[in-house]
Parts: sequence; C-alpha cells; structure tokens
Amino acid sequence: MQPSPFLLIIVMLISISIVDAYAENRYNINLLKIITGYNDSDGMFNTPYGAVIDSNGRIIVTDNFNNRIQVFDSNGNFLFKFGIPGYDPGGFTHPSGVTVNSNGDIIVADLHNYRVQVFDRNGVYKFQFGEPSSYDGQFTYPISVAVDSKDRIIVTDTYMHRIQVFDSNGNFLFKFGKEGSGDGEFSFPNGVAVDGYGNIIVADTFNNRIQVFDSNGNFLFKFGKEGSGDGEFSFPTGVAVRDDMLVVVDTGNNRVQVFKISSTEGIELGRDEGKSSLQLLNGTVDVGQSIRAVVHSSMNTARFIWIGPDGSIVREVTKGISNGKAEDEFIPSMEGVWNVEVELSNGSNVERLNATARVIPEFPLAPPILAGLIAMILLFTARLGRKD
Repeated sequence: MQPSPFLLIIVMLISISIVDAYAENRYNINLLKIITGYNDSDGMFNTPYGAVIDSNGRIIVTDNFNNRIQVFDSNGNFLFKFGIPGYDPGGFTHPSGVTVNSNGDIIVADLHNYRVQVFDRNGVYKFQFGEPSSYDGQFTYPISVAVDSKDRIIVTDTYMHRIQVFDSNGNFLFKFGKEGSGDGEFSFPNGVAVDGYGNIIVADTFNNRIQVFDSNGNFLFKFGKEGSGDGEFSFPTGVAVRDDMLVVVDTGNNRVQVFKISSTEGIELGRDEGKSSLQLLNGTVDVGQSIRAVVHSSMNTARFIWIGPDGSIVREVTKGISNGKAEDEFIPSMEGVWNVEVELSNGSNVERLNATARVIPEFPLAPPILAGLIAMILLFTARLGRKD
C-alpha cells in the first residue's frame, strides 16, 4: 500500500492541543486571514500542499495541481507566482514541500519530477539536484524539505524510507534510515523539520510516531504510537518547529498536536519507560560551543566521561541521578569526533551508554528563519496564544 500525498491545507481544523511534560495547557487559534479559492487564477489554488513563512513574513505556498509556487504578503495578499507545468528548469510536476534558507532562497520538493529546485527570493531559478533513482543523492518521492542553521538541505525520500542530507549547493552529504519499524527505521516518512538544537525531526507516518535524530542522522529517541489519545498518532504527516513548540499534523485523527520543547532539554517526550537513555542535545557544534549530555535512568549515579578526538579522557565527573535524570555540560577545545561515555550504577548493577558528537571549526550561524506552523498557515495565517 502506498500513501497518497496529504493535503496540508486543513479545511476544518478540529482540535489543537499542546502536550507538556510538566503541565497540561491548551492553546487556541485566532483566525487572521483566509486564503482560499479553487482555480488557476492568481491567489487561487488547486490542491495547495506545503507552505512556509520567510524572514519578511511572506507566505510561500506550493500550489500542487497548478504546478506553481505562489507568494503572499503577511496579510495574505497575492504578490507573485512562479513556475509552469513541465520538467524544464523552473517547471514543476506536483510541487510539495517548501522551505527557505538564510539567504531567502526558496527550496521546493518537485515531487513527480523527482528533484529539488532552488530559486531566489523573487522566484528566479538558480539550480536543481536529484533524478529518479534509488542511488545516493537521487529520489523516488521527495515530498518534504527543511534546512538547518548551516543551510544544509534535508529531504524526505518517502518511497525509499530514508532522509537525505545535502549541502547548500545540493551536493549529497549523507543519508539515514531504511524501511522498518525499529529505531531509526521508517515506513513512508513524510514531514521533516529541524529544531533549535540542530536535531532532525521526522514524521514517521506509517509507523505512527515521531523520530528525532541528531544533526549527523544518529537516532536519539522516538515518541508516539498508534491511537487517538494525547501524544498518540494516526498517520502523522507534517511537522514544524517554532520557538519552543513542535507542531505535528495528526492526519488520521483530524487534528494538530503541539508539543512543548524545553529550552534546555529538547523534546521531553517519548522515552521508553524503564529504559536508560543518553541524549546529546547538540550533536554538532562549533569549537567553543557547549555540548549537553542528558541521561534518563532509574539508576542512582551517572559517571560522565568525555573523550577527545585523540582518545584522551578530557573530563570525568560523577553525578547523582535525581528524578530519573542527570546531565553534564562540556565545552570542547578542538575539532573532531568526541565520545561521551556514561556509566550508570545503583551499587550492584552497572549499565554503560555512549554517544558521539562532532565539533567543527567555528562557522557563523545563519540568522534564524521565521518558520511557519505548517498546518495553520496553509489555508489561513494563524497564531497561537495561551488562554488566560
């Protein structure tokens, strides 16, 4: 069974809930503008699919069956469009996901042309990458795109059950994932987003869960299972991150769920109860930036061992585990691959965990891009506000 593309413009947003690890909160939506219509006129749509808000507040929408991109101002007024049906550079065949990088370039997943195309902020064609194939750097169903703080382009290759990562020029860097239901495996993944820690968040649609990976594609944790309760999913398709919120389009349940992201601990959901875990909240950092290691365990103590690229132990510290958690933070002094080993103990039993982090030469981070909340800006521009 193959999944059909999910129409991310939600005609009826039935419910939005925020799931907080510490308290239950509810959010409401204030309707600001409806952008609607069904034809090929300017500002009208035929199966609009993806959307993003750029740093100027413009709303950029993939008009899937009209094979074009439309751009609106922050009030929903039509500005311009670009693209025509076809395979030629700048043409589209059912464009789906869309994002913007730090330069304002518009990056589009050109679904049935099996490629990704890049345009400047005015819609002028720049370049493309990808062809129909299962080889590295090629696509069978590129449905969603995201960019990280280094402007790397992250693409969901749905029918190959994998994520592919490219540099800002479209050169293949690496891939991760394969078909399956184990940790780090996918079943028709769809939406992809990057949080403020550089972690890659994937809607693992047919496994009814969200998976989180570090910036190198290493599995961190997962959360969610099939169901209709809070934190459960039925074919989740879209994900988006804004500030301290992760938004998940829970398609089969006809709703959107919003999860709180802690400013210091990442997403605090989905850990396997009774199982110890080690999470590096920033798997790739510049020299001089800190790496935070967080352990969740029922053990009593955690001994953190930081090992440099040359194999030498640079830091070793033992901390008590309180309320099921212990953490340590370290600022590496040299570039390369660092190892973090944690020895957990309760006096009679010992458990060992490890993880790796990559330290790169200092590189200026791109300015933050105002990311849209996928499910709420496609049909209308919305904002979240906490109820008093």
